Amino acid sequence: MAYKDRKKKREAKFRDIIQDTEGNIVYTGDLWRIADSEEAGSGRRQRITLIAVIVVIALAVIGSGFIDSKNAIWSFYVVLPYIGEVSALFGLAWNAVKVLLPSGGVRTSVLEHARPMIPGACRILTVFALAGLLFSGVYMIRHGAGDKMLDSIAYLMLKAAAAALAEWFCRRFNLTEWEKI
Repeated sequence: MAYKDRKKKREAKFRDIIQDTEGNIVYTGDLWRIADSEEAGSGRRQRITLIAVIVVIALAVIGSGFIDSKNAIWSFYVVLPYIGEVSALFGLAWNAVKVLLPSGGVRTSVLEHARPMIPGACRILTVFALAGLLFSGVYMIRHGAGDKMLDSIAYLMLKAAAAALAEWFCRRFNLTEWEKI
């Protein structure tokens, strides 16, 4: 049963792609873009804001991995949330770039696939960032920060920033309205 549903989805995805008389592949389906809204401003400004927040989230997540906070690398409960956080970041960035980057419009099949994935990736990133914050705090309480107190504080601040920004991105993206071009 599931195989037939996947096959129907795949066929529907390619139904809007045809070959014209010159041999060029042409997409004839609907294209979507972010609609202008009164409270959020123009669609272009919303796109740029969401892309900028993705970049800042990526900098916070990856930047926290470069901080050496008192040999925490040997503690699995500090490293595992970071691995989950990086994985969720890749999922979020992959789907957000597919939906937000094309300025000429997004195909219906791409939007239908990526749009529900983005809030889930944001929530997963938030959970792993908060877990990293909690477990790093536990590690620092158990083992102390030693001479790396500023690094430890910066690490915790980056974890908190990544969690807060991922949650903000999720809420902002869910409020984004889409319109056909």
